[in-house]
Amino acid sequence: MMQISAELIKARRHRMLRALLVVMVLVELLIIGGMRYWATHAPDPDADSDNDPTQVRASTSFPGVILPTLTFSATFGTIFAVIFASRFGGEEYSFGTAKQLMSMGVNRSRYVLRKILSATFISGVFIVIPVVAASAFTIVVSALTGEPLLSEPVTLSLISQIMKGLGIAWVCLGFYSGLAVFLAIATRQSQTATTIAILMILLEANIVNSFAEKFSVIRRVTPYSIGRCANIAASLIERNEEVLGIISTRDITNAFITLGVWFALFSVCAIWIFRKQELGVDRV
Repeated sequence: MMQISAELIKARRHRMLRALLVVMVLVELLIIGGMRYWATHAPDPDADSDNDPTQVRASTSFPGVILPTLTFSATFGTIFAVIFASRFGGEEYSFGTAKQLMSMGVNRSRYVLRKILSATFISGVFIVIPVVAASAFTIVVSALTGEPLLSEPVTLSLISQIMKGLGIAWVCLGFYSGLAVFLAIATRQSQTATTIAILMILLEANIVNSFAEKFSVIRRVTPYSIGRCANIAASLIERNEEVLGIISTRDITNAFITLGVWFALFSVCAIWIFRKQELGVDRV
């Protein structure tokens, strides 16, 4: 526990973490501000039923803004999380810290698990900070425009959905953060790990689906695609009817189980690779 606390302190002092959080918050606030402006100045409220200005306005006001922000973190926010997790897991090689720690008798398996668990825990800040910033932003905007601070009552149902959303978003970000640490250990390069992780976030599910259309063997493993399972999880935050209408409860359960199995596999592989690595020669 003390070792994990040390990793968290190290991360808290990391400039990249603060920079990524600032960029992520600014992007989210720009999206919220743009949507709110469109909802206010929409020329014809009935022009597009799929983008009802009333619904858009509700989703960009407090507390309705919380759920879209959680979805933003669970999807787009994973990119910010893997950028930091890759750096967090790979900088020990470039700085020579990993070799020094091993020479001091640090257990290699515990070292890897500590890195993965710390990155998973730290990924939570990419959820909490945007939610707090978005909530504060919408409250301030409502106060300046003379609108009610609460766009809808805060009910137990809403609180329950928000808590579930927090957990789901953490599953998505924690999973990809663990993947990024695994890639950083496997490649010993933060930049390479970042590139691979981002490509997997953006392309893995589409590539699997494309091959599934042509090969029956690939079609059988499609339900175990990382991107598909993560997308299913993220859709649960706002109860995306388009997704939930074609996916059963069993599929949803299997999606979370699949992510857990993949996470365990990444952890085991990361430990095995690190135990085999020769740290006496550092890569440039």
